[in-house]
Amino acid sequence: MHTQTAILLAVALSFLGAAAPGPASAQGARTALVKQSDIIFIGTVTKVGAVAVPEVPASDRTVVVRVDQVLEKPAAVALSTGDSVTVLTERRGSPKPGTQATFYTTGWIFGRGVAVREVGHELGHSPVAVADQQETVVRARREVNDADLKAHIQKAAMVVAGRVEQVRPAELAAAPGRPKRITEHDADWQEAIIQVQDGLKGAQAGQQVVVRFPGSSDVAWVGTPRFAVGQEGTFLLHKDSTTGSPTTTIGGRPVPAYTALHKLDVLSKQDATRVRALIRKP
Repeated sequence: MHTQTAILLAVALSFLGAAAPGPASAQGARTALVKQSDIIFIGTVTKVGAVAVPEVPASDRTVVVRVDQVLEKPAAVALSTGDSVTVLTERRGSPKPGTQATFYTTGWIFGRGVAVREVGHELGHSPVAVADQQETVVRARREVNDADLKAHIQKAAMVVAGRVEQVRPAELAAAPGRPKRITEHDADWQEAIIQVQDGLKGAQAGQQVVVRFPGSSDVAWVGTPRFAVGQEGTFLLHKDSTTGSPTTTIGGRPVPAYTALHKLDVLSKQDATRVRALIRKP
């Protein structure tokens, strides 16, 4: 039984036909593949040198893969079990017809079918290997997301959990000798005053901080976090280097102004525990 398990693990962890690395190196290699991929699925190669999407020319690097199980994909991509996907493989002659593997890919063409570019693949033939893949891909994606968030935390000047008490128009000091120029992309800067309930980095509970954010709905600011009175969350704040006016006021006294312009800058209140753990993690 021990020998049979070892064989299954070797099959599940072999990369591109190479010998299986140890568990730590296998997970590290998988995490690297996940970081580069946005469409991950288990599938079986049905044709080599062929395509299932007419927009793609067949070559010695194209294979048609039947989807056995979707592990990860963007919500906008229509991909289900049983679909045939055209894969532009990383190298010629790999893999062979009948090969089942987990394919790590990036989206390429979406038309009368789905075509993807391969980042890499892991061979796998058994239910044990399939179950292992599903679990480890989820774990690898979590590691990638945690690494991205940790890097973002390190760049932040302040990290707090708190509540938005007030939103007001920003009063920006004009640069000396330079008149303010209005364009259709103006941000219409607003200021949110946040009452700090838990200072995770660079702040203390009870403190108030001012965060600037765009009130404009212009396309230049699509996806930028917004704030509303009563909103609670975990906020990664950066010293304002965007508006040209690095300070503002609270109760008539000057204070630094911050921004939170990236999607990772505004998290849920529950994320404070995760953020605290990442701050402490070496």
